[in-house]
Amino acid sequence: MPTARVAVIIPFYQREAGILRRAMDSVYAQELPEGTALHVFIIDDSSPLPPGPDLDGLEQSAQVTWSLHPQANTGPGGARNRGLDLAEAQGFDYIAFLDSDDSWQPPHIADALAALGRGYDMYFCDNGRGDIYESYNTEVMVLRDSGAALRSKAQEISEDGLEMGFAPGALAAEMIAECLCHTSAVVLRGTALKGLRFDTEQRSAGEDHLLWIHLALDGPAMVISWRRNVICGTGVNIFYAAFDWNAPATMGRIGYQLLLQEKLRAMPHAMTLARAEVDQAFRKYRRAYGFLFIRSLLKGRMPPTDALRKLMRYDPLLPARMPFLFARVALSRDPAIREW
Repeated sequence: MPTARVAVIIPFYQREAGILRRAMDSVYAQELPEGTALHVFIIDDSSPLPPGPDLDGLEQSAQVTWSLHPQANTGPGGARNRGLDLAEAQGFDYIAFLDSDDSWQPPHIADALAALGRGYDMYFCDNGRGDIYESYNTEVMVLRDSGAALRSKAQEISEDGLEMGFAPGALAAEMIAECLCHTSAVVLRGTALKGLRFDTEQRSAGEDHLLWIHLALDGPAMVISWRRNVICGTGVNIFYAAFDWNAPATMGRIGYQLLLQEKLRAMPHAMTLARAEVDQAFRKYRRAYGFLFIRSLLKGRMPPTDALRKLMRYDPLLPARMPFLFARVALSRDPAIREW
């Protein structure tokens, strides 16, 4: 009988064979502490490529088992929520997330459980993403230089300096200002979520960041690790594939990043802690969204309106503001105004 049961949640939506198998191979390669068992909940979110062939011949073992759960497409947040519901119903001790195009280094789960075993409830580590960045922690301002800016808040620092522990609420302002963690790097104690779920309305961006913000505001105690135990892959990724100004997906990403800021502006606690950062991000994404929307119309293309309909709940006058937002960007000589 295992003494620690870990649910691994993989939302699956891919077009290339072999991606899921690589992720699963990294789960099977985990150097697990004695008594630890993993169960992988693979949520097939109506993937255009069925997951079955990647799972053929993948034997269940004493330490690693898996199950497949097909569903109508709900996006990554909805797929992860299905996995959370299943894990919660079965009373797993810990919950780990792994995107289907990512993989773990062999010590990942062992490192996470060791950190959580010291009384913490949420753990996340560094990750690398090929040619985009070598280390995520060097991309996030407060995590640079081995977290020097956070040391005064750290509750516990490991002997090798690669981990820091933080009391509940200690990272709330920082988590609001920047997303401190990638989802595949997160491991939670099973009781940490307390019914919280990913926001399924955030289809293209922000569904994970918003959940980590809620956790940072309301607990739990967190550990940040500078060990690069996650390798991000190059499968279908609705966020990192959306940076081309001519791609409709880019407008979707920016629209949902603006929607996230609108939601934060409606949270008094968040605004008390990080008003300046939220207002700055709000202005940036609103400017970008208005510019790209009008630019698309001028090029004879109808832009996607899914995010717009949701944004208008917060700002019914947004369509009327767009020409002015477009002009502000188009007429500016400051290249920084186009960085988004």
